[in-house]
Amino acid sequence: MKRFFLSIFIFLTIFNAFSQKRSDFFRSNSNGLPLVKIDEKKRADYKFILKIDLTGDTPLLKTLYKENEESKRWEYFYVDENVLETEKYYKDKKLKEEYRYNAFGHKVKQSEFLNDELFTITVFSYNKEGLVEKEEILNLVSDKTTIVKYKYDKDFRIKQIQKTFPDNKVVFWEAFFTPKGIVTREFYTLEDEIFTFYYNQSGQEMKGEIKEINEKGEEKVKIIWENFYSYDGKRKKRIHNNFLINKKTDITYNKNFKEIKIETYYNDAIFSIESYDYNDKNLPLYYRKLLDLNLTEEYYSYNEKDEIKETKIYMDKELKKHIFYFDDKTRKEILFSHDKEEAEIFYDAEGKIIR
Repeated sequence: MKRFFLSIFIFLTIFNAFSQKRSDFFRSNSNGLPLVKIDEKKRADYKFILKIDLTGDTPLLKTLYKENEESKRWEYFYVDENVLETEKYYKDKKLKEEYRYNAFGHKVKQSEFLNDELFTITVFSYNKEGLVEKEEILNLVSDKTTIVKYKYDKDFRIKQIQKTFPDNKVVFWEAFFTPKGIVTREFYTLEDEIFTFYYNQSGQEMKGEIKEINEKGEEKVKIIWENFYSYDGKRKKRIHNNFLINKKTDITYNKNFKEIKIETYYNDAIFSIESYDYNDKNLPLYYRKLLDLNLTEEYYSYNEKDEIKETKIYMDKELKKHIFYFDDKTRKEILFSHDKEEAEIFYDAEGKIIR
């Protein structure tokens, strides 16, 4: 009698386990994101379909199909029903990555494969708050290790990252926050350069600079730039200074973030002035460049699909080139001299001269 009830119990356990298994289908994208749940019968209506095999609410397998062919696959293995231990990721039916997790759900090891061969292993360490403290990345080909360390502020935001390469070169990043969590300044330190960025209360970049560090550890600014914004937060001007070549660029923008004027200076003397005009679809209609005393002008026109149709180029008010663009991506250029046609050149869709 005891054996009978035991058999019934085992049977019911197995039956319940299998009865909980199911497959759900979703319309997806190339990344395998489940967008909208669909009926399996309609899977042929979509380019990307994600199939998820589950036991209860626990996913065991996710398969992404592209036009009914397997594109990506994720396999999940558990210690028990809810504790994930291993995850494997396949692309084009080849194993690409494998992840191992601890009992707290933290990823502790990541293995990456190339042509079915293991080539990097990353081991993760965590602090007492459960945040990543260190990554040790071993390249099995070179047998060298790169180490990445993280530091956090009191609100658990990353404030420092230090990456040390096998040759002992270091990349260092640090950020500073307001009490509300808005970044006000961040900088990167490379071997002989420091990149610094400053932000306003809206998170927009106000200023940036690049400093070089000489062998004595002395810092010198070599590039600096500033952005200026309107009251509604749109960038209206950018000034860029390169002190190595004594070049300054002053850029003005329209309300659609398009450049409308660019002034370039060398040694504080004006070098060139460029200006743009746009149609109501933000497509350029006119370009003008004054370089020294030479004037270049370009006029653009478009077809009903907003594709470029013609370009006319003038030098000092004299027509020099007329370009026609065709639907098959070929084009014809007519060259002029003293407003008279001198030559015609035809190009194929790849930009090669055909005659």
